[in-house]
Amino acid sequence: MQPKTQPWLQAILHSPELYEGQVIAISDDTSIIAVAGSFNAAREAVSHEQTLNTISFFSVPHNIRDVRIMTLRLRSLREDMWSPMYNVTLKSSHGELPNCRMLIDSGADISLISKKAGEDLGLKSSEEEEALTAQGVGGSIQYLLRKIVVVIDKYAIAASVAWCQNAEISDMIIGRKDVFDAFNIEFRQKEQKIIFTPVGEVRTIS
Repeated sequence: MQPKTQPWLQAILHSPELYEGQVIAISDDTSIIAVAGSFNAAREAVSHEQTLNTISFFSVPHNIRDVRIMTLRLRSLREDMWSPMYNVTLKSSHGELPNCRMLIDSGADISLISKKAGEDLGLKSSEEEEALTAQGVGGSIQYLLRKIVVVIDKYAIAASVAWCQNAEISDMIIGRKDVFDAFNIEFRQKEQKIIFTPVGEVRTIS
């Protein structure tokens, strides 16, 4: 069974002419509550009451089928607002990074690792390899597609990741591709807890 697309993305795909090239404000990863020509304008369109919920901002590309990795997030005015971060271990054939704190983001098509993280894992690039483009914070970012192992709790997943080539971007994100297929993921915001339940056969590490 194919995973369900978020309601806000369904709305964009249904009427792309209303949203392409715009910045949208999304409430609780569900509904679009504002559409504007810039991030500042979208933020101003969100009321004080609405900021008490989880609000994210997304720059809709002119081709909505482009890869989406990073959304723009506005921290709630509440001091206790929780971000769904989780410690994972990243592995490649040339290195390992334990206890990487990564954002678990259902709005990201694919996981993202920073340029430095990739270098620490021993990932290499060549001058002949052409970087791909994805929609990111404030515009587009360049990335190279790589396959690594993501260890969540004791479970190891072979996952495609976007290795960011913009050195100034330090974001580390777990996106849907591969990882979300391997787990049922439950977000318990009130408890500030994320629960990963493996689906089917997932390799364990003792």
